[in-house]
Amino acid sequence: MKIWAKVMRGDKILRDVLYEGEHPSTPSGFRDAVQNVAYRADVSTPVILPAHYERFDRFNRVKFLPSDFIEEVDFTAFVLERVKEDKPVRHVMGRGRVFPVRLR
Repeated sequence: MKIWAKVMRGDKILRDVLYEGEHPSTPSGFRDAVQNVAYRADVSTPVILPAHYERFDRFNRVKFLPSDFIEEVDFTAFVLERVKEDKPVRHVMGRGRVFPVRLR
C-alpha cells in the first residue's frame, strides 16, 4: 500500500511524505500504516476511529483534524491518500501501428 501523507495549514502543504509498506487492507493494517506514516511525517499518531478506516477504504482518502490528536498540533489537517498504482501497459500491434493497452 502506498500512502501520500500531507501535513497542512489551511490550503498550504507544510510537509508531505510518500510511504510504501506491506499492510493488509484491514482495520489493523490501516492502523499500522497510519502509525508508520505519522512517524515519518514527524506527527503524533492520531486517534483512529472505525469511521477513519471506512472513509479511507471507501474513498482512498482520510483527513485527521486537530481534534483527532491527543497532543496539541500546529497544523489544521493531516491528510492521507492512497496512491493508486498504474497497471502495466502492454503494446499491441494493429494495422502497422503500436497501441498501448492497460492490463486489467
